Amino acid sequence: MNLEVFKGFLKPVLPLIKFFGRQNRIEELESLCSFVSSRSSYVAQVSLYGYLKARAGMQYVSMIKDPLFASSMKTARDRIFFACLMDLTLHVLKTIQARKKQDFHISDTLARQLFSQTLATIPEEVFESLKREKVILEFKKRLMRNDWSGIDDTKETFSGSRSALLEWAPVVEEFKIQDEEIVSNSIHFKWLRVCQEFEKLTDFEKIQIEEDSDLRDRKQEIPEGS
Repeated sequence: MNLEVFKGFLKPVLPLIKFFGRQNRIEELESLCSFVSSRSSYVAQVSLYGYLKARAGMQYVSMIKDPLFASSMKTARDRIFFACLMDLTLHVLKTIQARKKQDFHISDTLARQLFSQTLATIPEEVFESLKREKVILEFKKRLMRNDWSGIDDTKETFSGSRSALLEWAPVVEEFKIQDEEIVSNSIHFKWLRVCQEFEKLTDFEKIQIEEDSDLRDRKQEIPEGS
């Protein structure tokens, strides 16, 4: 592979890949945001590009040089990334609640706070396919279907990103139907590794995440249909 082709391969990946690096211990909101962002980026990209490479085979390099396909791939990457962010945001909060029990109160406001602060670290070009306000609205809708009191089922919690991968990947629909089980299992195992890493990195005794009262008040100002 020559240098120009290699650069072309990397170009769609660069805006998000910088997030994936060594992760410090998770003890407060900032490090939690970093974890959610970097691991969502990792799962989204590895799952999408791995699926496309497996489907396209030797034609993959030539396909990503096509402007139309490259544009579709970028849109898919961003949409899957947002779905991953939503899934992982809910999972980490449910996990903290389960481990801290009486010492931690989970709420929609806290979830929106974590999600919004994570979005604030994302490069603007990632929002070209879906504006920031729309992403936040989609998460709000997701929260309306969420049950904080229920047991965190990994397959159910991460169903959003699994569905997004199958919906947005630029692959012929007939192939997606054939590949559904393999693709679903692939992203599921990636999430299992992320969940295990979260358990290892998080100090559940020390972690302090407090709800922003201003954000709670502003919740009442957001129209339901906005």
